[in-house]
Amino acid sequence: MVKTMDKKSLLAGFVIGVFVTFGTLKSAPPAPAPLPATPGSRPTTTPNLQSTSTPPPKPTPTPNPRDFAQISDVLPTDYRLSVSFGDVVVKMVQAGAIDKARFIELYESRKPLSAEQKRLLDAPSYQPIIVNQENAGLLLNLLWPLGISNKSAVLSKGPMGAQYSNEIGNFASTGGWDLGKKGGGELFNRLALVKLTPQQENLVQEIAQHIYRPCCGNHTAFPDCNHGAAMLGFIELAVSQGLPTNEIYRQALVLNAYWFPQTYAELAIYFKVKRNRAWTSVDPKEALGEKYSSGRGYEAINKELQADGLLPKVDEGGSCGT
Repeated sequence: MVKTMDKKSLLAGFVIGVFVTFGTLKSAPPAPAPLPATPGSRPTTTPNLQSTSTPPPKPTPTPNPRDFAQISDVLPTDYRLSVSFGDVVVKMVQAGAIDKARFIELYESRKPLSAEQKRLLDAPSYQPIIVNQENAGLLLNLLWPLGISNKSAVLSKGPMGAQYSNEIGNFASTGGWDLGKKGGGELFNRLALVKLTPQQENLVQEIAQHIYRPCCGNHTAFPDCNHGAAMLGFIELAVSQGLPTNEIYRQALVLNAYWFPQTYAELAIYFKVKRNRAWTSVDPKEALGEKYSSGRGYEAINKELQADGLLPKVDEGGSCGT
């Protein structure tokens, strides 16, 4: 056994450990080309202008990852969201957005659902939703059909409903949903699951436009993949149940971190090393924005960390499938 490791090796071990722990999801059908996104900034190289007679400065030691990238900060254990499903899951089963038998069968081949989890398909639940390593994928698949099927201005007036209405079933979020008795395209913006006032609709729209996901370059108001649809479903539940805006961003960041653990472990490293900020002090709205959480934004951060020797080159999971 190797008894000692340099600091970069420790950092690499931490990031790879997060990646291996969570694994990957299967791929979903490709979506149509998304709306153009603003490319993320890329690292630049500054010429060395020092005189040859002046010794170069000593490099700053790489911080020990155990000092700043605690897994419990990025992925809290058994995190209690301030929202409940209420009766929306039952309504989705009744309306055919979720096929109960197929849904349960999917998890029989993975980790069978507990009695409590199966009960969500049959009876309302007003207990706060708990998210952890074990159930993050399940919550994704419960929030996903909610996001694509609930009637909302985000869907009807947003890019998917306004610009792509003739190909609405071809997105990863709609065409990729295969756990219902009806297809995702048929379900799109059809069900009255979460009632929102006009003011709440505006708030959902505002929040959704500021939350990105690393699998693509779009914000949640353009939910063309399962992660975007699931996040929209969460926002609608949170707004309808009166959760303050700052708490919605904070809890949305926890969900995104569970769905993309590699990304947010790296972002925690970036903020500490480059910005001297612990992950717990980072503004969730900032971290969820295009600069950090979009596909291009995250890619630029990842390349910068790799160029500085702070990360190993690894592949990330989090594909857009059930």
